[in-house]
Amino acid sequence: MKFYKMLRYDLKNGIRQKFWIYLLFFVICFIFIGNFYAGYIRRSNEFIDETAALTIINLLFYLFQGKEAFSPELGNAFVFPVVWLLIFLLSAYVTLDYPFQNLNEQGIQVITRIRKRKLWWLSKCAWVGCCTILHFALCYLAVAIFCMIFRIDISFQYAEYVNADILDMQLEQCTRAQVIMLVIILPVMTSIAINIFQLCMGFFFQRIYCFLFISVVLFASTYFHTPVAIGNFAMVKRSIYCVENGMRLTDGLFITCAIIVIGILFGCIMIKRFDILKKI
Repeated sequence: MKFYKMLRYDLKNGIRQKFWIYLLFFVICFIFIGNFYAGYIRRSNEFIDETAALTIINLLFYLFQGKEAFSPELGNAFVFPVVWLLIFLLSAYVTLDYPFQNLNEQGIQVITRIRKRKLWWLSKCAWVGCCTILHFALCYLAVAIFCMIFRIDISFQYAEYVNADILDMQLEQCTRAQVIMLVIILPVMTSIAINIFQLCMGFFFQRIYCFLFISVVLFASTYFHTPVAIGNFAMVKRSIYCVENGMRLTDGLFITCAIIVIGILFGCIMIKRFDILKKI
């Protein structure tokens, strides 16, 4: 069996198992955006400048804003960024079961036929990447459809007043490339890195413990302002364009790519020694 046939098989079966979650996520994104837009409409009379006109980028900033660094000395209660957390937790959950669950089904037969465990592992890594990209593509599709329905400008411009007054986010003027990095590339790459890391943990722990650990990492990312908590790179409010000593885009891209590459190589080594029968 060739690699592309195995990947096609994984995409067909793995995505079909989670189809209802993808559909639910699309609806959830639509609801989140609708809630934000309703708040914008209620306060629209406060904006008298044309530069306050809402755009698709403002909506994406809302979804991926995350949370500013927490400062206990200010005396404010810590509030989790529910929207941001749900997006990344659902991505991790969707990619949790299928890879090692496949070993309980046709996986052993496939590995026996191809006699190359590395291809099986690479196919599962590619599956994780494709599922993560599909997850975020549905998010962006929901936002785009919402913008078309309510005639919101679809461009790379954004209303600074909306960021400041509604999102409480003082964002420097960003170029188109920087905006793409903030709301598309880094969120997707961060999620792929997290999901690949979760996949590697499957060699040592049961799936439920892998997901719990990833959940702790994501929750820690909302509290601690540090590159060790990788979720920081996927928050607009933690970027260098929002706060002093914020996360640099290049650092985030390098670290997430490094985690993905190391995870894939680590799995190629582990799968050769992995006791498949014991896993079953």
